[in-house]
Amino acid sequence: MYKELFVTDDLENISEEIVFEELSKIIDDGELEFSETAITVQDIVAIALNKMPPKYICSFVEKKYPRETLRLEIMEMKKLAHIELIKAIEKVNANPHE
Repeated sequence: MYKELFVTDDLENISEEIVFEELSKIIDDGELEFSETAITVQDIVAIALNKMPPKYICSFVEKKYPRETLRLEIMEMKKLAHIELIKAIEKVNANPHE
């Protein structure tokens, strides 16, 4: 609600994009089976994101041409996201949202 009072167009938590990217890879590779309903996907993503460190950037240039240190951080975050998504999928599969 209060966020809407400010200009935040370029502010982005890249952890979110990384989690969705890794989830897409898991789905495309058929690595784990799960219901792809909206609520299940939201549950999986929320569980995984709660285990991820936030990483905010606010520059279009930084998003398009990240520094080497940010590129390395992103690579590590992708590995962590994959691990946390697997755990989240297993958790949701064992306890589906009803």
